[in-house]
Amino acid sequence: MMPAVEFAIETGPGHSLQLQVQAAGRIIALPIDAGQAAQLGRALLAASVLCDPRCPPPPPGSTITTCRLPAIGWRVGAIEHGSRPVLDLRLVSGAELSILLTPRSALACGEQLQMTAKLALASEVEVQSEIPATP
Repeated sequence: MMPAVEFAIETGPGHSLQLQVQAAGRIIALPIDAGQAAQLGRALLAASVLCDPRCPPPPPGSTITTCRLPAIGWRVGAIEHGSRPVLDLRLVSGAELSILLTPRSALACGEQLQMTAKLALASEVEVQSEIPATP
């Protein structure tokens, strides 16, 4: 059983941040900046996916910094009286992301996703049609 460890980010004056790690009755505060917070967030999300029991484990000693994050569920909606589109994604690890978009970026994202998906589906059909029939 893993020892109880809790993580939080505490804001300070201006844009300062502190990573708070609580373990064994102690709190360790590490000052970080927004870029480091983004780097840590990417690494933690990647680790949550790559080390999920449903995925093959990475080799021992691997450094995890980022990866493609497979979504197993999604939902769209809007906030601020419908003026701000939101895309919620659930990752294979159970982590959830809620992405706030502008109306223009939501349209562009949707169009690009649709175009990419159509190309991917067309490629699948081509590959399937090239498989020779077995006697």
